[in-house]
Amino acid sequence: MSRAHPSSPLRESLRLEQRGVALALSASVAVSLATVALSGTAGWLIVRSAQRPPILSLTLLMGVVQLLALGKAAGRYAERVTTHQGALRVMTRVRALTASRLEPLVPAGLGARGADVVETVIGDVDKVQDLLVTVAGPLSANLIAGLCAIAVGGFIAPATALVFLAGVVMVGVALPLGAARVGQGPQDELNRARELLRHVLDDAARTGDEYRGLGAGHVLHERCAQAERAYDRAVARVARRGALFSGLNLLTAGLTVMAVVANTQRALGRHDLSPSLLAVPTLLALSALELVGAASGSLASVRGGLSAVARLDALTSRPWPVHDPAVPSRLGPGSDIALSDVGLSRDGHVVLEHVTAAWRASDVVALSGPSGSGKTTLAHLLARFIEADAGGATLGGVDLATLTGEQVRTRVGYVSDDPHVFATTLAQNVRLARPGASDDEVLGALRSAGLGPLLSTLPDALATRLGGATTGLSGGERRRLGVARALLAQRPVMVLDEPTEGLDESDADALMREVRRQQRGGVVVVISHQDLPSLDATTRLRVVGARVLGADR
Repeated sequence: MSRAHPSSPLRESLRLEQRGVALALSASVAVSLATVALSGTAGWLIVRSAQRPPILSLTLLMGVVQLLALGKAAGRYAERVTTHQGALRVMTRVRALTASRLEPLVPAGLGARGADVVETVIGDVDKVQDLLVTVAGPLSANLIAGLCAIAVGGFIAPATALVFLAGVVMVGVALPLGAARVGQGPQDELNRARELLRHVLDDAARTGDEYRGLGAGHVLHERCAQAERAYDRAVARVARRGALFSGLNLLTAGLTVMAVVANTQRALGRHDLSPSLLAVPTLLALSALELVGAASGSLASVRGGLSAVARLDALTSRPWPVHDPAVPSRLGPGSDIALSDVGLSRDGHVVLEHVTAAWRASDVVALSGPSGSGKTTLAHLLARFIEADAGGATLGGVDLATLTGEQVRTRVGYVSDDPHVFATTLAQNVRLARPGASDDEVLGALRSAGLGPLLSTLPDALATRLGGATTGLSGGERRRLGVARALLAQRPVMVLDEPTEGLDESDADALMREVRRQQRGGVVVVISHQDLPSLDATTRLRVVGARVLGADR
């Protein structure tokens, strides 16, 4: 097995984009400071003007206010640009690193529900992006601005510093963290209710006709109604939690401002404060608390973002099931396959052990056995989606471990038990196997795979787009499509995983005869949980308890 990747995609991306991140954070801090400073200097100017001093004594102060106002407007634009550019660059790297580390896992390392894992990854990457854009950056910048405001306010009126600091800590840290902790239960309930509702609606879309056919439509309706009620209750709980802590936030900010006002008045009464600065500490407090409160509202979602980061790190640090050699061997002209005492374990369970076999040109191998016995794992091994823990395997006399996956798959064509139908034309779906193939070659492959009758029903023949409600393919048709791709690819070795599932006996026989006819100079390995007695195999093997038994020629 390959070594794991210990570094986090997010940490590595932040390191590689540290200059852009620093620029974005600096712009955010500058805008936040300008916002707080504008409030304080504007209050100073207003109070000082009310004292009717010589107009020239206000010139500098008015210039500072104008400069801060212009700087805030210009800085806001620069902050948006740099923040989004920085976040996009970081997330581009996160997506690229995540994809590059998942790519070797997709064929055989993600498990049976690999598509669900990929869907989860997409959601987690979006949560990480939200964590950067709406939480980490704004909260850091506004907390820095708040601390600077505390320092300035404390310098002007020292008695306000502790009150101001307590208010910023409560509004910016304590209350959001409390909201996140108290609200985790309702948020978990909402996530469970959303997942339940998704499953119920998916079940209704896929099997609603069966419910109605059995006269049990009311059962499905009640399931949907229960899921909706559970979802509504969870949404209401989350909303009530949010409203409660928003109210506490406003109350804390209001009490802090009142305390600052009271301390400022006492300082003025003791002649510790210039009358012209009377409004400055209060306006600084109002502005800073507003900034910190606005940013900290999103801190309640930080736990979900950190959980997404942890899930991505755990997924991308999985050991690769196969790794390419730094200097691959040269693949010769032969395509004979030999397995010598091959053993393989997955997650501590023995999947294959002591597998020894040899197949050469013109061999047709029938590999049967119960579900979960290791048949598909053996197919993945032949296609170099995974590699053996013990023993060895060769292709054309060359050790598979010394070849890259691309080298192996130029000789070995693998058709899974559930081929994917891409949202494009029928021709392009087949031509993926050989992009330069002509329409006649594509048609030939489709007819050889038994899809001639389907072609006659399609409105635009090869140009018909697949994937819609009227052009979806059945399970048997998808398998035939996979076989058509393999026939078009013309690989010397063809590994077919359950190619006849969903086909009647005559169609299965015809398909296998055509495959053998076209692969008569190569190796054909047919995997099935059935024995396929009609298959004219030269070798029949059965996988039982991780062992390959019953070889005969």
